[in-house]
Amino acid sequence: MNKIELGSWDYAAMVIYMVAVVLLGLKFSKNEKTSEDYLLGGRSIPYVAVGISCLMSLLSTYSLVMVPGEIFNHGLSMWILNLMVPILAIPAFFVFIRFYFRLNSFTPFEYLEHRYDRKVRMLVAFLSTYSRGVYLAMVLFATSKVFEGGAGWPAWITILVVGTIGILYTVMGGMRAVVWTDVLQFVVLIIGIGAAVVVLCLNIDGGFFGAITYAFKNGRGLDRFAEPDFYMCNPYVRLSFWLILLGKFIAPLSNAASDQITIQRLLSTSSYKNAFKAQLTSSIINIPFTLILWFIGLAIFSYYSQNPDPMVKSGDTAFFTFVATRLPTPIPGLIMAAMLAAVMSTLDSGINSLSTIWLKEFHIPFINKNLDDAAQVRVSRIATAVIGVIAVAIGLLVASTSEIMKQTVVESATIFHAFEVIVFPAFLYAVLSKRANSAMIWIIAALLWGL
Repeated sequence: MNKIELGSWDYAAMVIYMVAVVLLGLKFSKNEKTSEDYLLGGRSIPYVAVGISCLMSLLSTYSLVMVPGEIFNHGLSMWILNLMVPILAIPAFFVFIRFYFRLNSFTPFEYLEHRYDRKVRMLVAFLSTYSRGVYLAMVLFATSKVFEGGAGWPAWITILVVGTIGILYTVMGGMRAVVWTDVLQFVVLIIGIGAAVVVLCLNIDGGFFGAITYAFKNGRGLDRFAEPDFYMCNPYVRLSFWLILLGKFIAPLSNAASDQITIQRLLSTSSYKNAFKAQLTSSIINIPFTLILWFIGLAIFSYYSQNPDPMVKSGDTAFFTFVATRLPTPIPGLIMAAMLAAVMSTLDSGINSLSTIWLKEFHIPFINKNLDDAAQVRVSRIATAVIGVIAVAIGLLVASTSEIMKQTVVESATIFHAFEVIVFPAFLYAVLSKRANSAMIWIIAALLWGL
């Protein structure tokens, strides 16, 4: 096969998967009578399922495109410290999550009102909403790279199709649908990625170890660590060791402090103890997944260096071009279904969490303080649909600007995420300093935005 062209069995695998997740959403739509049922699964979801769901929401096609793509283009230097993240997630859990269980809250922002005031709560809630909205758009953009490389689809088709299906089953089923479809998606992803790794090893000189050694010998290892400018704090240097290290410390702390997606899942368990078990499950599974993504990046570079293909012009699409052009049907369809699993796990959790923020942080306080349970579920469903549509629209915007500016997924993400910098400091000072106050938060926000 010398062009991107999926077969009928490949499309059948993807259609079967998409129908399955919609039916799962329909199954849970009948039991969502209160906002706690719809948004937190009645606080009764098993911790193993929640742990898998936490992992799936963090993986997404965003990671599946960005990590191998960056390694293919520039090497492993940017990601080698990623193993710190699942390990540091454990102490981060103990620092922050206990406060949200004590408050019996739906969102982490309620805690900020206790520590500062209503205005700071609204500021951080708004910025978190913006940040997660952009994140969902970036996930859809990354997905367009998957199907551009794997099926030859233009970005707008992928974003519209995947976005519509994700919105549909999330609106129907709420948090239970989100978590249990994530478990299904986890199984599909394991099978699909596993098949791709096996085929890669069989088609590279030297197999598994040959893929790694060839990539390292040809500049895709840790070469940046030997370069002096890697250790400079210079805004004109693409990668800086100290900024990467800082990011890996901040990421798990920020997730535990303010990430509605992660926190809402943990709050859907029956107790603080079970929430910790869910976090531990997620961290343990995260480590081998991280190593697999590294290997895919190194292996796909080695493969196309040994077997050049003029269709492969970017690391963001290289792996999925390999899937579509080098694997026999229906394996490409299985892997594309796995990619759908990854994106939908993030899309469903993202729009569900943002609908929670809308209901609890904006709609009830400012529009209608007297909503009964049925009305809260209705508002949540409407918010889920509207937020999903907005995410799709921003995804189309990101895709068009990225094409015009010739940006990779990594570079686009950096630009669009800039304004969220105040979110984590607001929580950090709230927990660590009794003297922190609202004036201090506004001053820090101004300084960070200016920087």
